[in-house]
Amino acid sequence: MTEVSFITLAVTLVATLAIGTTLVTTIFRRKNRPEGKVRIKPSPIAGRGAFAAQNIKSGEIIERCPALEVNHTDIGGELLNYVFYGNSENSRLVVMGNGMLFNHSFEPNVAYYLDETPSGKELVLYALSEVNKGEEMFYNYGEDWWATRSGKDG
Repeated sequence: MTEVSFITLAVTLVATLAIGTTLVTTIFRRKNRPEGKVRIKPSPIAGRGAFAAQNIKSGEIIERCPALEVNHTDIGGELLNYVFYGNSENSRLVVMGNGMLFNHSFEPNVAYYLDETPSGKELVLYALSEVNKGEEMFYNYGEDWWATRSGKDG
């Protein structure tokens, strides 16, 4: 075997091993990564929206979102449109995860409740009806939310 042939063979072997390792790693990561029930993507309603990544049954929990309760004076600007009312008139919940990206509908297919867990507050999102994969999910922002926006109606 000539020196050039040996080098060519060595480079080919290293390249093949690198490609094989990349493929195995990619497949392993995909199989072991839990699939969420929500995908965020552009919404035909407004901005971004939350879409079902799989079929979801009525009553099924969609996501548990950790929430940070803050004073209403700590919230301003655009963030006002993405927080929830807390346990008191002056408290607001900043919700982590996908919870703050659901759009509004007066005929929602999703609702939520606040759960006090040992690790803190969580906003629990659940399906009010069956939601098909690819369907946008909505909850009702409520009359109080609309009343604070110059009387605008959703």
